[in-house]
Amino acid sequence: MKKTVLALALLMTACSTAPHPRPLSIPEAERLALVRFSNYTTGVSTFTASVPSPGGKLVLDGRVDFVNHLGYAGMRTDGRDDEFSKGLVQWNLGRMAFGTTPSTKPVDPVPAIDWQVRELRERGSELDGALRLLVNLGSDRPENAQLLLQSSARWLRSDKIGDTAVDVFEGPKQKNAADARLRYWLDADGKLRRLEAKLGNQQELAVFDFTGSGEPVKVIPSLAS
Repeated sequence: MKKTVLALALLMTACSTAPHPRPLSIPEAERLALVRFSNYTTGVSTFTASVPSPGGKLVLDGRVDFVNHLGYAGMRTDGRDDEFSKGLVQWNLGRMAFGTTPSTKPVDPVPAIDWQVRELRERGSELDGALRLLVNLGSDRPENAQLLLQSSARWLRSDKIGDTAVDVFEGPKQKNAADARLRYWLDADGKLRRLEAKLGNQQELAVFDFTGSGEPVKVIPSLAS
């Protein structure tokens, strides 16, 4: 009986000390407002991503140019090894190009393969949503910190990515939405280390890890035209 009471007491103590989401402080709102501008000043960042989709989890490894809104990555479908489950993808704000290759990392110089180009879909594709989100993460000016302070954005908790301490923030909810779709993992300098996103109807979050500065992305002719 004593052991049961002690266990319950420890559980209640743990629950009471767990962090609770709360509104942003003024410095936190200012920090969150600088995310896209900070990405813009970085220029090009390497990233890895895991994107849930009905056809299987998509794994990307590449780099994104936040200034020119251009991305280039190797892509594979987790658990598959057929010809069409992996290749290279390059994209901008409106279109994407996919080329089937054995590579799952962006190859430089960009290979002269048969690139299939199409428009990015507004709805119905987790991949398209992920690609559009990535190239929209840079801006030449900060967001409005006062509007963020007045929004539904929240501080969620302190955490770590490897040995790097971060704060996890929930972005503002869209109009009439029950939940926010974005979570930002920011280090002490305000750099975006990880982004979690709810894409489409998937319950599992897509995860984007930003791993450092990268080389410029050379756009392929079929995407530039």
